[in-house]
Amino acid sequence: MKIKVLDEILIRHNEIDKNKQSIWCIHAFADSGLAYKEIFSSNLASNFNIYVADLPGFGMSPLNSSYLSIKEHSNFLSKIILKENKKQKKVNIVAHSLGGLIGTWVCQQLKDQINYYFNIEGNLTEADSYFSSKPLRYGTAEEFAKMFEEEIFEKAKKKEAYRRYYSSLRFAEPDGMQNWGFSSQEHIKNDKCGFEFKKLTCKKVYIWGNIDTPKETQEFIKEHNLTNRFYKEVGHWHMIENPETLYNDMNEILKTV
Repeated sequence: MKIKVLDEILIRHNEIDKNKQSIWCIHAFADSGLAYKEIFSSNLASNFNIYVADLPGFGMSPLNSSYLSIKEHSNFLSKIILKENKKQKKVNIVAHSLGGLIGTWVCQQLKDQINYYFNIEGNLTEADSYFSSKPLRYGTAEEFAKMFEEEIFEKAKKKEAYRRYYSSLRFAEPDGMQNWGFSSQEHIKNDKCGFEFKKLTCKKVYIWGNIDTPKETQEFIKEHNLTNRFYKEVGHWHMIENPETLYNDMNEILKTV
């Protein structure tokens, strides 16, 4: 794994071969690129250019006053992808949780350049915003950040995925979390985000497990006949809880498209 900075955001990547397709990984609310650490030791790293960004205000990337809302972050990332993808090779998107909104919008913006979209436990229904809606309950970003850190710390005592998440959360800017929390709400109401994902014309799959996926989201998947891949006894962070199987399956899927 190597590191570089593009437009003031930190990006983890492998040895770039401009003749290969790329995979861009998008992290969740209050998370960072550390969530995708295992992708660099997977089969995907031999076959694709891997890019894992810390979006502005998260991980090691500073807030960017020109790009504050979650929708603006998708515009920002799309520009970076286009700038880096100079040979116009096909692009694959992997997004997790609330980052799934960004992943969907990037797919809308890049259109025919998208080869495949893997949406991992991304927001489809209002029920999926169980973390990202919490800033709305607090008067200041700092109040929310203090409470949320304490909550995740308790969960981290019992589960490895939360320990990884906590390590990223400690670097997340309170204002960055608040911006995502508040600005995502209009896109979540009435399951708008789920319908946007459904309408995408690119090849795509929704990845979920039975431990943390809300019942409303499970019903949405079934009712709208979304292409999906189910992993039994896996929680919210498939990339941490089930990395070998997940990335091997992704590699096999991409061999066929």
